[in-house]
Amino acid sequence: MTIISCITKFHAFALAEQLDKRNLLSSFYTSFAYQKNSFFRLFTNRIDKEQINRSYIQTRIPIAIGSKLYNNDFFWMEKFDQWVSNKLKQEKNYSTFIGWSGMSLHAIRQAKNEGKVTILERGSSHILYQNKILNEEYRKFGINYQINRSVIKKELKEYEEADYIAVPSLFVKNSFIEYGIDHKKLFHNPYGVSSYFAKQENSNLSKTNCFRILYLGSTTIRKGLIYLYEALNSLKIPKNQYEVWFIGSVAEEMKLTIKQYQQVNWKFFGHINHYELAKFISSCDIAIQPSIEEGLSMVIAQILSCGIPIIATTNSGAQDIIDDGVNGFIIPIRSANDIKEKIEYLFNNKEKLNGMKISAKNTKNIMWIDYGNRYSNFLEKIVKY
Repeated sequence: MTIISCITKFHAFALAEQLDKRNLLSSFYTSFAYQKNSFFRLFTNRIDKEQINRSYIQTRIPIAIGSKLYNNDFFWMEKFDQWVSNKLKQEKNYSTFIGWSGMSLHAIRQAKNEGKVTILERGSSHILYQNKILNEEYRKFGINYQINRSVIKKELKEYEEADYIAVPSLFVKNSFIEYGIDHKKLFHNPYGVSSYFAKQENSNLSKTNCFRILYLGSTTIRKGLIYLYEALNSLKIPKNQYEVWFIGSVAEEMKLTIKQYQQVNWKFFGHINHYELAKFISSCDIAIQPSIEEGLSMVIAQILSCGIPIIATTNSGAQDIIDDGVNGFIIPIRSANDIKEKIEYLFNNKEKLNGMKISAKNTKNIMWIDYGNRYSNFLEKIVKY
């Protein structure tokens, strides 16, 4: 049996649901859960629709409130980690502990003291690689970017002490190997997508003949959007024949850059409810994911499931689920020219675009059930239940 620990949602709820379906879950520690904390639903827009046995879910509302109100991630992750570690002393019926990076060192040590197998979930590249490449990128904007040294120190100890590290993409796996982690310690398992994401042919947003380009995700420097903006401003396509949809919150750090590049055919929707996204995605023709550093952008599988091909960088994790030239294109980071060329190619080759849309919709092995199957098979190999 398995215990899962994560202070916030990430993909922890999806993993808990998958393990619960297979009778492999014994406890799930988090700070807030929609099913469990009915009173606190009044204070958040988040809805957790994953089906998890409520008796397995344990929450810590003071930590949920504190981490939401006060911007000191290390402090609250440390508090959460200590809470879970103390709770583990009372747990008996488990053989495996799975905890998220940056919030699991004390819990990992407690579980190992009891002879349990420990798995660290790391959703981004190795923290030293992540810190290096993002520092390089932010310097271009005159910003000094550094991950909290306490976070780095703690994560490096987690990498060392966990029995295994679960990573979502070859990009992340290679970053760990580059920094000296044995490949045998790495469990490579790409994230999945829920059935909420599917092509919606009769969306009330159904489009005219206008070619629509989509960016889905938060608007930050990390996402490499400056290169998308440069590409869009150099397109040899009449502006009245295409438009660009940006869906996601806009960070303060990007607002000035947007003002410098924004065109009349750009439309910003802001944050849209997770369960409403499919109809917006389905109304577009292609999507761009120009990330500088991202373990595996979960919107990639969401977009593909809606039948939209994606132009994505190597550092978005997309190589795990995009077959280059079939359901999308893989391009280098920081290449506005590659983005421009691929957009123009698909705009001018409608037959190829339509074929790629079909391939995107039919992308295999990207559902959460596939993710869960890979995880349960891995658990069977490392633990005798």
